[in-house]
Amino acid sequence: MVYLLFENLKIVSHYFSERPLYGRLKTRRFTTVIRGVSFTFVTGPGVFSSSSIDSGSLLLAENMILKDNATVLDLGCGYGVLGIVYAKLCPSSTVYMVDVNELALELARMNVKLNNVRNVKVRKSDLYSNISNMSFDVVICNPPVSLGMNFNERLIKETYEHLNNDGIFQVVYPLKMSDRFLEVLKKYFRHVETLARSGTHKVFIAYR
Repeated sequence: MVYLLFENLKIVSHYFSERPLYGRLKTRRFTTVIRGVSFTFVTGPGVFSSSSIDSGSLLLAENMILKDNATVLDLGCGYGVLGIVYAKLCPSSTVYMVDVNELALELARMNVKLNNVRNVKVRKSDLYSNISNMSFDVVICNPPVSLGMNFNERLIKETYEHLNNDGIFQVVYPLKMSDRFLEVLKKYFRHVETLARSGTHKVFIAYR
């Protein structure tokens, strides 16, 4: 069950812009259960899936493989669902959450505090531009489909380059476009499997 409350917040147009611009609008706060654990999130206009957790992110959150004692990246974190779930369930891991959207990052920081996770670092980055010197054991991502396959191939290639040996990339993609996405994953990664599937999305796990 999801409980909704509303709060006033002036927020400073696409969710993948650096500064989505809106006037004084109401943000939404909701509580939901993922993998048997209760989470609370604040969200609002100007971020992806502002009214609730989108079905793709939820499918990935419920099915992603969790590795503790890992360095993890939530790439394009939005308001922080995937990274916060991972951090809460794997407290010995360090989870980095990055996005280009400054509003999303501010909400992500709020949600980190709301969910009392201490093993998270939130940073601004356009893909890997501001974390180019880092590598990860796990990358999780719900990529921006609307930016097209050329952008998403760049995302896949750069993810491969920033994974440690034997690192894993866990990513969700709309079912109707998943075959093409799978082809590109296989172009870079040594092995790819379907981790989960719904009526609208597929979750892939790709091994470096």
